[in-house]
Amino acid sequence: MTQKHNFYITSDWHCHHKNVIEFDQRPFTDLDHMHRVLINNYNACLHDYATCYFLGDFSMGSIEQTRDIVSQLKGTKILILGNHDRNAPAMTRAGFDAVLYMASVVVGGKLVTMTHCPLRGIPREDVTGMRGAQPGDNWYGEQKHKNFSIPDWGQYHLHGHCHKKPEEKTLDRQWDVGVRANKYMPVSSSQLESWITLREKV
Repeated sequence: MTQKHNFYITSDWHCHHKNVIEFDQRPFTDLDHMHRVLINNYNACLHDYATCYFLGDFSMGSIEQTRDIVSQLKGTKILILGNHDRNAPAMTRAGFDAVLYMASVVVGGKLVTMTHCPLRGIPREDVTGMRGAQPGDNWYGEQKHKNFSIPDWGQYHLHGHCHKKPEEKTLDRQWDVGVRANKYMPVSSSQLESWITLREKV
């Protein structure tokens, strides 16, 4: 009997980014509190041999500060770079097992791609009134963050970047796997497969 390989996905931890607590209205008293909860929630979900994809904006701290957090996390840790991350060599030195710009997997027989930002060309959020937003953006930074997104091929797509609320985490074929949208816990491939299966029945 073949055993299904379960993996996990998360995004937008924003470690050592003090302003994110207020910006996201995160339920933490300070950065130490936020770091402890994120680490504990993560390690409660994963076993030592599990794999987790981090879809960007992991840390705004130094390499040493980032390494301290990464070293406390179980499993194989693959970083998909976000616009607030350091470059690939730096994030490798910080402890990630692999650093990429995108990745793809097949779940429930469907192609699922992963980047930090949503798919280009598909409306994901209203950018009206957002500082620095460009006319025609389908999500904040669509035109300036092209290195962190890919085109729409009709695939399912996982992303971060948008800091959605839980009730807004999925839209059509896209899922914001950022911690704010997912109770500050990683999303499992089993949850992903269930979502795809239900959506395919619609």
